[in-house]
Amino acid sequence: MAETANAPELTPASTLHELLSFNLSSAGVDEVRRVAALSVSEGSVGEASLLGKKVSQWASADLAAELTKAFAINPFELLEKAWSQARKLNKAARESCGPPPDVKTEAILAHEVDIKLAPRLVLNVNGIDWCTINLGVTLKLAFDSAQLKFNNGQLTALKLGNPSGKITLKCEGHDIAEFKRDIKVHAEYLFKQPIAWPALSKKN
Repeated sequence: MAETANAPELTPASTLHELLSFNLSSAGVDEVRRVAALSVSEGSVGEASLLGKKVSQWASADLAAELTKAFAINPFELLEKAWSQARKLNKAARESCGPPPDVKTEAILAHEVDIKLAPRLVLNVNGIDWCTINLGVTLKLAFDSAQLKFNNGQLTALKLGNPSGKITLKCEGHDIAEFKRDIKVHAEYLFKQPIAWPALSKKN
């Protein structure tokens, strides 16, 4: 596990691929390819060994680019989806819509958010989709408290008590150690571009 001082920093503009730091670990990308090639080769279809060879020859730069696209997701949008399960946060977001629009602040006590995503990469050779590779990312964030500020139905600021975070990556069910790291989470965030609250967006 990376030391906190060297951990990637969670910012309003962060994406999951930046937190995983694919561009900093060619060894990690190579390990994803190795695990994927072994998994595909163990399949029951007649072309399994051929597919495994194709995966093992996947260019590192191309694979890293596909990984980056698969995780081009803002963590705060995922956090919002988790927080929107709290009724009092949804109420504060609705009340901030007015009329007239106003600032509303609401807090929740100590909790942990455990976010799991399972995208698939498709190996394409000469325009043909050969096989899919299953990935899994887990993002865990813990807070002693969280205070959310809303304006006109959007999240505009956060205050977090004693925040901490970790992120991990799996390929075909196997942990990729190079991408297991702590995340530096700040105590306060101010969003210059407010984030639409999910519970309200569904109704629009």
